[in-house]
Amino acid sequence: MRLRNLLLNVLIHTMQHSSLLYRLLLDPFTHGIACTIVAYLVAPTQFVKVVYQETGASYTSIITKYVRARNFRSFYAGAHVYALRQFIAAFAFGISQWLFLFSIRYLVFINNTLSIIWQCFLAGIVETVITAYSETKEIAANKGNLMKCKETVSDIFMPILLRNILAASAAILAYELTKNMDGLFMNMVVSTFLGIVASVLTMPFDLIATQNCGSEVRMTWIGRLKQNILVEKKFHRVIFSGLTMRILQIVPYSIAHSLVMLFLVK
Repeated sequence: MRLRNLLLNVLIHTMQHSSLLYRLLLDPFTHGIACTIVAYLVAPTQFVKVVYQETGASYTSIITKYVRARNFRSFYAGAHVYALRQFIAAFAFGISQWLFLFSIRYLVFINNTLSIIWQCFLAGIVETVITAYSETKEIAANKGNLMKCKETVSDIFMPILLRNILAASAAILAYELTKNMDGLFMNMVVSTFLGIVASVLTMPFDLIATQNCGSEVRMTWIGRLKQNILVEKKFHRVIFSGLTMRILQIVPYSIAHSLVMLFLVK
């Protein structure tokens, strides 16, 4: 009896390790491929958003300027770097999911809320560490001659960390709220709604990262936020600058991540 129980425990332990190894290989690549496709579809919105945040010109004037000049390639000026960063970011999201699955074998959470917070934090920190350098290069490529000095990772690290934690929460919450529901429709609806909310909450951090990258005057992210709100009196810009384009970016990724999470547990 004892031998049978021992063998059974060893078998269960081995199966758990095999499952984790399988997820370590599957999760990152599945998320990465899905989000790379999304990245190329929404790449022009990233270019328009960066130019808008830097110059304050309207979306219409920015788009019209490049269309009239037949300079369509500019809309994809940073597309390959952007797509690469999104693949890496999605790959990192997949790794964070594996780390979460691994960690809950040893960590005990008193309620599901703390578990979700931990999951969002892991997603944000892993993505930031892995993508900070490529995002710095991507912002610099989109800003082009608007750059005033050499870009550095330290310019944007903290604001994009906070942004990434909040952005990841949209997909994770959508999955947690709909994982026991039949069909994909409700997941897409919830992902869309939470993606819009995340877009609003992350907008200040996204704007500050864009402004800080290659800025002539070096500031901390808190200093830049105070500069926008207290000195330049641009609270509206801090919240809504580039928001439309941000929504067009966040929502598709939220849907993609959440659907992949559902697919992986089927």
